Order: sequence, then structure tokens, then C-alpha cells
Amino acid sequence: MLVAVLALLAITVYYQLKLRSVRDKIHVLAVEEAKRLFDAWRRSELEEAKRSIEESLRRSLEAEFEKWRLSEEERIREDAVRRSLSTILGKVGEELAPLILFSSLNIEPKDLRHLGSPVDYVAFRGLSRGVVEEIVFIEIKTSDAPRLSEIEREVKRAVEEKRVSFVVLNVREELEKIRGKTS
Repeated sequence: MLVAVLALLAITVYYQLKLRSVRDKIHVLAVEEAKRLFDAWRRSELEEAKRSIEESLRRSLEAEFEKWRLSEEERIREDAVRRSLSTILGKVGEELAPLILFSSLNIEPKDLRHLGSPVDYVAFRGLSRGVVEEIVFIEIKTSDAPRLSEIEREVKRAVEEKRVSFVVLNVREELEKIRGKTS
């Protein structure tokens, strides 16, 4: 009987050790599984938080961009209107110039010839009465700070320095000269 008790005790100790080993393995596996599940949950939560932050940031930036776009669009429209008005004013100014010149420079509208470039008008004061008293080169400006272009300044200098001449060209004679050179 003692042998049976000892055998039973040995079996009990053996199974207790086996059970402890199994419990330790189960504990290790449980801890590893818990860690794996926690890491997966944490990654999932981080991804969701990242998506949420990115979406919130995207909406915020889109709203800010739309606000900027609308303000810039308004500024661009205002600039376009301002430039358009300036262009229209310039064209109207050039069309009204004959009336303005009559009242301010005493030049009859019939005495004006429109060139457009390099100057807007050439006036032959007195032409409508049959006597040319003076020839006036006129550049029309409508801006607040009128400035002549480089070519307009050149024309002005040529007139002021009296580098102006009058040429009569006979087309027949010129054609004859050309024919004579080619024969």
C-alpha cells in the first residue's frame, strides 16, 4: 500500500508539474496573443486617427483655399474692370479729342487727321479756312500720370529740334527710276 501511495504521490507530482508547464505555456501564448491583438488594435486606431486628422485637415485646407480663391477672383475681377475702364476711357478720350482740342487749343475738328501711331493726331490749324497757320502733333493721354512712350518722345524731340521736312513724291518719276534700274 505504501507503494501505491508513493506511486499515487509521484503521479500527482508528475501531473502537477505537467499542469504547471501547460499553464506556463498557456500563459505565454495568452500574453503573446494579447500583445498581438493589442498591437493590431493600436495600429487600427492609429490608422483611423490618422485618416480622421487627414480628412479634417483636408477639409480645413479646402475651405481655406476656397476662401483665398474667392478673394483672389474678386481682386482679379476688380483689376480687370479697372483695366477695362482705363482702356475704354482711353478710346473714348481719343474719340472726344477733336471736341476737346477745339475748345482748349482752338483747333477745328476738320483740321485734325487721326494717325493713331506714333502720335494720335496731326492738326493743320487753319486748314478748314484755307490757310495752314501751324502744324501740331498731338498725343492723347487719359491716365492720371501720363507718360510718353519712347517713340512718342522721339517724335516730340524731332519736332522740338525742328528735324521736320516736307517731301513731294512723284510716283510716276519714282516708278520710272525703278524701271530704269531693272532694265
